[in-house]
Amino acid sequence: MSTALIGVGIIGCGTISEVYLTNLTTRFNHLKVVACADIDMDKARAAQEKFGLPKAATVEELLADPEVQIVVNLTIPAAHHEINMKAMKAGKNVYCEKPLAMTLADANEEVAFAEQNSLLLGSAPDTFLGAGLQTCRKLIDEKAIGELVGFTANLMSPGHDLWHPAPVFYYKKGAGPMMDMGPYYITALVSLLGPIDRLACFAKTARSQREIQGEMVDVEVYTHYAGMMEFASGVMGNVNMSFDVWKSKLPGIEIYGTEGTLYVPDPNMFGGPVHIFKSAGLVDRIKTTCNTPVERIMTLSGPASDEYLTEVELAFPAEDTPRSNMRGMGVADMAQSLRTGRKSRLSGALSAHVVEALTAFDTSAESGLVYKMTTTCERPQPMAGGLALWQLD
Repeated sequence: MSTALIGVGIIGCGTISEVYLTNLTTRFNHLKVVACADIDMDKARAAQEKFGLPKAATVEELLADPEVQIVVNLTIPAAHHEINMKAMKAGKNVYCEKPLAMTLADANEEVAFAEQNSLLLGSAPDTFLGAGLQTCRKLIDEKAIGELVGFTANLMSPGHDLWHPAPVFYYKKGAGPMMDMGPYYITALVSLLGPIDRLACFAKTARSQREIQGEMVDVEVYTHYAGMMEFASGVMGNVNMSFDVWKSKLPGIEIYGTEGTLYVPDPNMFGGPVHIFKSAGLVDRIKTTCNTPVERIMTLSGPASDEYLTEVELAFPAEDTPRSNMRGMGVADMAQSLRTGRKSRLSGALSAHVVEALTAFDTSAESGLVYKMTTTCERPQPMAGGLALWQLD
Protein backbone atom coordinates (compact mmCIF):
# COMPACT_ATOMS: atom_id res chain seq x y z
CA MET A 1 0.00 0.00 0.00
CA SER A 2 1.25 3.47 -0.86
CA THR A 3 1.90 5.76 2.09
CA ALA A 4 2.11 8.95 0.02
CA LEU A 5 -0.27 11.77 0.86
CA ILE A 6 -3.09 12.27 -1.62
CA GLY A 7 -3.33 15.85 -2.87
CA VAL A 8 -6.79 17.44 -2.81
CA GLY A 9 -8.02 20.58 -4.53
CA ILE A 10 -11.25 22.34 -3.52
CA ILE A 11 -13.35 24.10 -6.17
CA GLY A 12 -16.04 26.29 -4.62
CA CYS A 13 -15.31 28.19 -1.41
CA GLY A 14 -18.87 28.90 -0.30
CA THR A 15 -20.57 27.99 2.97
CA ILE A 16 -20.31 24.20 2.62
CA SER A 17 -16.54 24.43 2.08
CA GLU A 18 -16.09 25.37 5.76
CA VAL A 19 -16.91 21.92 7.11
CA TYR A 20 -15.05 20.13 4.31
CA LEU A 21 -11.89 22.16 4.80
CA THR A 22 -12.08 21.81 8.58
CA ASN A 23 -12.24 18.03 8.34
CA LEU A 24 -9.90 17.52 5.39
CA THR A 25 -7.16 19.60 7.00
CA THR A 26 -7.42 18.13 10.51
CA ARG A 27 -8.95 14.63 10.59
CA PHE A 28 -7.40 12.54 7.83
CA ASN A 29 -3.68 11.94 7.93
CA HIS A 30 -3.46 10.54 4.39
CA LEU A 31 -4.73 13.74 2.73
CA LYS A 32 -3.21 17.11 1.94
CA VAL A 33 -5.32 20.02 0.68
CA VAL A 34 -2.94 21.72 -1.73
CA ALA A 35 -5.16 24.38 -3.32
CA CYS A 36 -8.58 26.00 -3.33
CA ALA A 37 -10.35 27.83 -6.13
CA ASP A 38 -13.47 29.91 -6.66
CA ILE A 39 -14.81 32.21 -9.38
CA ASP A 40 -14.59 34.85 -6.65
CA MET A 41 -10.87 35.00 -5.86
CA ASP A 42 -11.54 36.91 -2.65
CA LYS A 43 -13.39 33.83 -1.34
CA ALA A 44 -10.55 31.56 -2.43
CA ARG A 45 -7.94 33.76 -0.73
CA ALA A 46 -10.03 33.94 2.44
CA ALA A 47 -10.25 30.13 2.57
CA GLN A 48 -6.51 29.82 1.91
CA GLU A 49 -5.71 32.15 4.79
CA LYS A 50 -8.20 30.65 7.25
CA PHE A 51 -7.07 27.05 6.71
CA GLY A 52 -3.41 27.66 5.98
CA LEU A 53 -3.52 26.21 2.46
CA PRO A 54 -0.50 26.38 0.14
CA LYS A 55 -2.34 28.46 -2.45
CA ALA A 56 -5.54 30.00 -3.75
CA ALA A 57 -6.00 29.59 -7.49
CA THR A 58 -8.30 29.99 -10.43
CA VAL A 59 -10.17 26.85 -11.50
CA GLU A 60 -7.86 26.51 -14.49
CA GLU A 61 -4.74 26.83 -12.33
CA LEU A 62 -6.04 24.24 -9.87
CA LEU A 63 -6.84 21.74 -12.64
CA ALA A 64 -3.35 22.20 -14.09
CA ASP A 65 -1.65 21.53 -10.75
CA PRO A 66 0.03 18.09 -10.83
CA GLU A 67 -0.19 17.82 -7.02
CA VAL A 68 -4.00 17.74 -7.16
CA GLN A 69 -5.14 14.11 -7.47
CA ILE A 70 -8.72 14.55 -6.23
CA VAL A 71 -10.88 17.53 -7.07
CA VAL A 72 -13.63 18.19 -4.50
CA ASN A 73 -16.40 19.98 -6.38
CA LEU A 74 -18.37 22.21 -3.99
CA THR A 75 -19.96 24.47 -6.58
CA ILE A 76 -23.72 25.00 -6.94
CA PRO A 77 -25.61 21.95 -8.30
CA ALA A 78 -26.20 23.57 -11.69
CA ALA A 79 -22.42 23.71 -12.21
CA HIS A 80 -21.64 20.17 -11.01
CA HIS A 81 -21.64 18.47 -14.40
CA GLU A 82 -19.49 21.13 -16.10
CA ILE A 83 -16.88 21.16 -13.35
CA ASN A 84 -16.86 17.37 -12.96
CA MET A 85 -16.18 16.91 -16.67
CA LYS A 86 -13.52 19.63 -16.76
CA ALA A 87 -11.74 18.05 -13.82
CA MET A 88 -11.81 14.53 -15.29
CA LYS A 89 -10.63 15.80 -18.68
CA ALA A 90 -7.69 17.28 -16.77
CA GLY A 91 -6.97 13.77 -15.44
CA LYS A 92 -8.30 14.33 -11.93
CA ASN A 93 -10.39 12.00 -9.78
CA VAL A 94 -13.57 13.76 -8.67
CA TYR A 95 -15.63 13.87 -5.50
CA CYS A 96 -18.70 16.07 -5.90
CA GLU A 97 -21.22 17.52 -3.47
CA LYS A 98 -24.72 16.10 -3.96
CA PRO A 99 -26.16 15.52 -6.43
CA LEU A 100 -23.60 14.21 -8.92
CA ALA A 101 -25.53 15.87 -11.75
CA MET A 102 -28.94 17.41 -12.37
CA THR A 103 -29.97 14.85 -15.00
CA LEU A 104 -29.43 11.15 -15.57
CA ALA A 105 -27.93 11.83 -19.00
CA ASP A 106 -25.23 14.04 -17.47
CA ALA A 107 -24.57 11.54 -14.67
CA ASN A 108 -24.22 8.69 -17.18
CA GLU A 109 -21.81 10.75 -19.26
CA GLU A 110 -19.63 11.34 -16.22
CA VAL A 111 -19.65 7.68 -15.17
CA ALA A 112 -18.76 6.51 -18.68
CA PHE A 113 -15.89 9.01 -18.95
CA ALA A 114 -14.51 8.03 -15.54
CA GLU A 115 -14.61 4.33 -16.43
CA GLN A 116 -13.01 4.87 -19.83
CA ASN A 117 -10.18 6.86 -18.28
CA SER A 118 -9.67 4.80 -15.09
CA LEU A 119 -10.65 7.69 -12.83
CA LEU A 120 -12.53 7.58 -9.53
CA LEU A 121 -15.80 9.47 -9.42
CA GLY A 122 -18.39 9.81 -6.68
CA SER A 123 -20.61 12.25 -4.87
CA ALA A 124 -22.01 13.06 -1.47
CA PRO A 125 -23.74 12.24 0.75
CA ASP A 126 -21.15 10.22 2.64
CA THR A 127 -23.20 10.11 5.84
CA PHE A 128 -23.85 6.38 5.36
CA LEU A 129 -20.17 5.81 6.22
CA GLY A 130 -20.85 6.99 9.78
CA ALA A 131 -21.28 4.86 12.87
CA GLY A 132 -25.08 5.07 12.88
CA LEU A 133 -25.85 3.76 9.41
CA GLN A 134 -22.90 1.36 9.44
CA THR A 135 -24.29 -0.23 12.61
CA CYS A 136 -27.63 -0.61 10.82
CA ARG A 137 -25.85 -2.19 7.85
CA LYS A 138 -24.14 -4.68 10.16
CA LEU A 139 -27.45 -5.62 11.81
CA ILE A 140 -29.11 -6.13 8.42
CA ASP A 141 -26.23 -8.27 7.15
CA GLU A 142 -26.46 -10.37 10.33
CA LYS A 143 -30.24 -10.77 9.79
CA ALA A 144 -30.93 -9.28 13.21
CA ILE A 145 -34.53 -8.58 12.13
CA GLY A 146 -34.83 -11.65 9.90
CA GLU A 147 -35.56 -11.45 6.19
CA LEU A 148 -36.25 -7.91 5.03
CA VAL A 149 -39.83 -7.05 4.10
CA GLY A 150 -40.23 -3.30 3.74
CA PHE A 151 -39.35 0.20 4.91
CA THR A 152 -40.58 3.74 5.34
CA ALA A 153 -38.53 6.90 4.69
CA ASN A 154 -39.87 10.36 5.51
CA LEU A 155 -38.65 13.94 5.42
CA MET A 156 -41.53 16.03 6.75
CA SER A 157 -40.74 19.74 7.10
CA PRO A 158 -42.28 23.16 6.44
CA GLY A 159 -39.34 24.11 4.23
CA HIS A 160 -36.39 26.45 4.65
CA ASP A 161 -38.29 29.76 4.57
CA LEU A 162 -38.01 30.70 8.24
CA TRP A 163 -34.46 29.70 9.09
CA HIS A 164 -32.15 29.58 6.05
CA PRO A 165 -30.18 32.76 5.24
CA ALA A 166 -30.80 32.31 1.48
CA PRO A 167 -33.82 30.01 1.04
CA VAL A 168 -35.02 31.11 -2.43
CA PHE A 169 -32.79 28.53 -4.17
CA TYR A 170 -34.71 25.64 -2.59
CA TYR A 171 -37.87 26.49 -4.53
CA LYS A 172 -36.24 26.85 -7.94
CA LYS A 173 -35.60 24.26 -10.67
CA GLY A 174 -33.16 21.62 -9.55
CA ALA A 175 -34.04 21.91 -5.87
CA GLY A 176 -37.16 21.12 -3.84
CA PRO A 177 -37.33 18.50 -1.08
CA MET A 178 -36.44 15.57 -3.35
CA MET A 179 -33.26 16.97 -4.89
CA ASP A 180 -32.24 18.79 -1.70
CA MET A 181 -32.84 16.17 1.02
CA GLY A 182 -33.70 13.09 -1.01
CA PRO A 183 -30.03 12.20 -1.65
CA TYR A 184 -29.50 11.46 2.06
CA TYR A 185 -32.48 9.12 2.29
CA ILE A 186 -32.07 7.38 -1.07
CA THR A 187 -28.30 6.87 -0.65
CA ALA A 188 -28.85 5.49 2.86
CA LEU A 189 -31.49 3.07 1.58
CA VAL A 190 -29.30 1.85 -1.29
CA SER A 191 -26.39 1.33 1.12
CA LEU A 192 -28.67 -0.75 3.37
CA LEU A 193 -30.91 -2.53 0.85
CA GLY A 194 -29.04 -2.55 -2.48
CA PRO A 195 -30.08 -1.15 -5.87
CA ILE A 196 -33.58 0.07 -6.74
CA ASP A 197 -35.69 -1.74 -9.34
CA ARG A 198 -38.71 0.54 -9.84
CA LEU A 199 -40.67 3.36 -8.26
CA ALA A 200 -43.87 5.36 -8.53
CA CYS A 201 -44.87 8.75 -7.20
CA PHE A 202 -47.55 11.37 -6.78
CA ALA A 203 -46.32 14.94 -6.28
CA LYS A 204 -47.73 18.43 -5.97
CA THR A 205 -46.81 22.06 -5.37
CA ALA A 206 -48.91 23.11 -2.40
CA ARG A 207 -48.28 26.84 -2.81
CA SER A 208 -47.38 28.53 -6.08
CA GLN A 209 -45.67 31.32 -4.15
CA ARG A 210 -43.89 31.57 -0.81
CA GLU A 211 -43.26 34.59 1.34
CA ILE A 212 -39.52 34.64 1.89
CA GLN A 213 -37.83 37.49 3.76
CA GLY A 214 -40.78 39.76 3.06
CA GLU A 215 -41.06 39.04 -0.67
CA MET A 216 -43.30 36.68 -2.64
CA VAL A 217 -41.23 34.10 -4.52
CA ASP A 218 -42.49 31.84 -7.32
CA VAL A 219 -42.18 28.11 -6.55
CA GLU A 220 -40.86 26.17 -9.57
CA VAL A 221 -40.68 22.65 -8.10
CA TYR A 222 -42.84 20.04 -6.46
CA THR A 223 -42.84 20.57 -2.71
CA HIS A 224 -44.72 17.46 -1.55
CA TYR A 225 -43.91 13.92 -2.74
CA ALA A 226 -45.63 10.63 -1.90
CA GLY A 227 -43.67 7.79 -3.48
CA MET A 228 -43.20 4.03 -3.46
CA MET A 229 -40.02 2.12 -4.19
CA GLU A 230 -39.23 -1.53 -4.84
CA PHE A 231 -35.64 -2.71 -4.59
CA ALA A 232 -34.08 -5.45 -6.69
CA SER A 233 -34.06 -7.60 -3.54
CA GLY A 234 -37.86 -7.39 -3.39
CA VAL A 235 -37.94 -5.06 -0.38
CA MET A 236 -40.56 -2.35 -0.86
CA GLY A 237 -41.71 0.75 0.96
CA ASN A 238 -42.84 4.34 0.86
CA VAL A 239 -40.90 7.59 0.53
CA ASN A 240 -42.42 10.92 1.60
CA MET A 241 -40.49 14.16 1.01
CA SER A 242 -42.15 17.46 1.85
CA PHE A 243 -41.58 21.17 2.41
CA ASP A 244 -45.30 21.53 3.24
CA VAL A 245 -45.71 19.76 6.60
CA TRP A 246 -45.58 21.82 9.79
CA LYS A 247 -45.49 18.90 12.22
CA SER A 248 -45.32 15.12 11.89
CA LYS A 249 -44.65 12.04 14.02
CA LEU A 250 -43.54 9.96 11.04
CA PRO A 251 -40.12 8.31 11.55
CA GLY A 252 -37.10 9.20 9.45
CA ILE A 253 -36.28 5.66 8.29
CA GLU A 254 -37.54 2.34 9.61
CA ILE A 255 -36.64 -1.08 8.15
CA TYR A 256 -39.09 -3.96 8.65
CA GLY A 257 -38.13 -7.63 8.81
CA THR A 258 -39.81 -10.94 9.49
CA GLU A 259 -38.45 -10.93 13.06
CA GLY A 260 -38.46 -7.25 14.03
CA THR A 261 -37.98 -3.60 13.17
CA LEU A 262 -34.83 -1.51 12.81
CA TYR A 263 -35.01 2.20 13.66
CA VAL A 264 -32.40 4.02 11.56
CA PRO A 265 -30.85 7.32 12.74
CA ASP A 266 -31.09 10.57 10.78
CA PRO A 267 -29.45 9.91 7.37
CA ASN A 268 -28.29 13.52 7.26
CA MET A 269 -25.99 12.77 10.21
CA PHE A 270 -23.06 10.41 10.67
CA GLY A 271 -24.06 9.13 14.09
CA GLY A 272 -27.18 8.94 16.22
CA PRO A 273 -28.89 6.21 18.23
CA VAL A 274 -29.86 2.88 16.64
CA HIS A 275 -32.84 1.02 18.07
CA ILE A 276 -34.11 -2.47 17.32
CA PHE A 277 -37.34 -4.26 18.12
CA LYS A 278 -37.11 -8.05 18.20
CA SER A 279 -40.33 -10.01 18.12
CA ALA A 280 -39.16 -13.26 19.78
CA GLY A 281 -39.59 -12.16 23.40
CA LEU A 282 -42.99 -10.64 22.74
CA VAL A 283 -44.22 -13.74 20.93
CA ASP A 284 -43.05 -15.97 23.81
CA ARG A 285 -44.78 -13.72 26.34
CA ILE A 286 -48.08 -13.82 24.45
CA LYS A 287 -47.94 -17.59 24.10
CA THR A 288 -47.05 -18.27 27.74
CA THR A 289 -48.80 -15.59 29.80
CA CYS A 290 -51.82 -14.32 27.85
CA ASN A 291 -54.98 -16.39 28.25
CA THR A 292 -57.60 -14.40 26.32
CA PRO A 293 -57.77 -12.64 22.94
CA VAL A 294 -58.05 -9.28 24.72
CA GLU A 295 -54.89 -9.93 26.73
CA ARG A 296 -53.08 -10.99 23.58
CA ILE A 297 -54.03 -7.95 21.50
CA MET A 298 -53.30 -5.54 24.35
CA THR A 299 -49.89 -7.10 24.90
CA LEU A 300 -49.18 -7.17 21.19
CA SER A 301 -50.09 -3.56 20.48
CA GLY A 302 -49.95 -1.86 23.87
CA PRO A 303 -47.10 -0.37 25.93
CA ALA A 304 -45.89 -3.83 27.00
CA SER A 305 -44.42 -4.31 23.53
CA ASP A 306 -42.04 -1.38 24.15
CA GLU A 307 -40.10 -3.61 26.55
CA TYR A 308 -38.71 -5.42 23.49
CA LEU A 309 -37.39 -2.22 21.90
CA THR A 310 -33.75 -1.64 22.81
CA GLU A 311 -30.95 0.72 21.88
CA VAL A 312 -28.07 -1.04 20.15
CA GLU A 313 -24.49 -0.28 21.05
CA LEU A 314 -22.84 1.20 17.98
CA ALA A 315 -20.65 -1.34 16.23
CA PHE A 316 -18.16 1.35 15.25
CA PRO A 317 -16.50 4.12 17.24
CA ALA A 318 -18.89 7.08 17.20
CA GLU A 319 -17.95 10.62 16.26
CA ASP A 320 -15.78 12.44 18.75
CA THR A 321 -18.54 14.91 19.71
CA PRO A 322 -22.32 14.44 19.46
CA ARG A 323 -23.73 15.14 16.00
CA SER A 324 -20.30 15.80 14.54
CA ASN A 325 -20.42 16.81 10.91
CA MET A 326 -17.89 14.47 9.36
CA ARG A 327 -18.43 15.59 5.75
CA GLY A 328 -15.29 14.74 3.84
CA MET A 329 -15.24 11.06 4.82
CA GLY A 330 -16.15 10.22 1.23
CA VAL A 331 -13.10 12.13 0.01
CA ALA A 332 -10.94 10.28 2.53
CA ASP A 333 -12.42 6.97 1.38
CA MET A 334 -11.65 7.81 -2.25
CA ALA A 335 -8.09 8.78 -1.31
CA GLN A 336 -7.62 5.48 0.49
CA SER A 337 -8.83 3.71 -2.64
CA LEU A 338 -6.08 5.42 -4.61
CA ARG A 339 -3.53 4.26 -2.02
CA THR A 340 -4.70 0.64 -1.76
CA GLY A 341 -6.36 -0.12 -5.08
CA ARG A 342 -9.66 -1.16 -3.48
CA LYS A 343 -13.02 0.13 -4.72
CA SER A 344 -14.28 3.44 -3.45
CA ARG A 345 -17.48 3.08 -1.45
CA LEU A 346 -18.93 6.19 -3.10
CA SER A 347 -18.75 5.05 -6.71
CA GLY A 348 -19.92 6.86 -9.81
CA ALA A 349 -22.40 4.07 -10.42
CA LEU A 350 -23.93 4.55 -6.95
CA SER A 351 -24.13 8.32 -7.41
CA ALA A 352 -25.71 8.02 -10.86
CA HIS A 353 -28.21 5.44 -9.57
CA VAL A 354 -29.28 7.91 -6.88
CA VAL A 355 -29.58 10.72 -9.46
CA GLU A 356 -31.83 8.51 -11.58
CA ALA A 357 -34.07 7.73 -8.62
CA LEU A 358 -34.33 11.37 -7.56
CA THR A 359 -35.32 12.54 -11.02
CA ALA A 360 -37.57 9.51 -11.60
CA PHE A 361 -39.94 10.64 -8.84
CA ASP A 362 -40.78 13.69 -10.98
CA THR A 363 -40.98 11.56 -14.14
CA SER A 364 -43.44 9.16 -12.52
CA ALA A 365 -45.53 11.97 -11.03
CA GLU A 366 -45.82 13.69 -14.41
CA SER A 367 -46.50 10.54 -16.44
CA GLY A 368 -48.71 8.74 -13.94
CA LEU A 369 -46.70 5.58 -14.62
CA VAL A 370 -44.42 3.26 -12.68
CA TYR A 371 -40.79 4.07 -13.51
CA LYS A 372 -38.40 1.19 -14.22
CA MET A 373 -34.79 2.00 -13.32
CA THR A 374 -32.23 1.82 -16.13
CA THR A 375 -29.11 1.98 -13.94
CA THR A 376 -27.89 -0.23 -11.14
CA CYS A 377 -24.95 -0.33 -8.76
CA GLU A 378 -23.17 -2.53 -6.27
CA ARG A 379 -24.16 -2.21 -2.65
CA PRO A 380 -21.22 -0.30 -1.08
CA GLN A 381 -18.85 -2.41 0.96
CA PRO A 382 -19.33 -1.98 4.72
CA MET A 383 -16.74 -0.16 6.77
CA ALA A 384 -14.10 -2.16 8.60
CA GLY A 385 -15.20 -2.78 12.19
CA GLY A 386 -13.23 -1.40 15.11
CA LEU A 387 -11.84 1.63 13.27
CA ALA A 388 -12.62 5.22 14.14
CA LEU A 389 -14.48 7.17 11.50
CA TRP A 390 -11.31 8.84 10.30
CA GLN A 391 -9.28 5.59 10.21
CA LEU A 392 -10.39 4.06 6.91
CA ASP A 393 -9.32 0.59 5.83
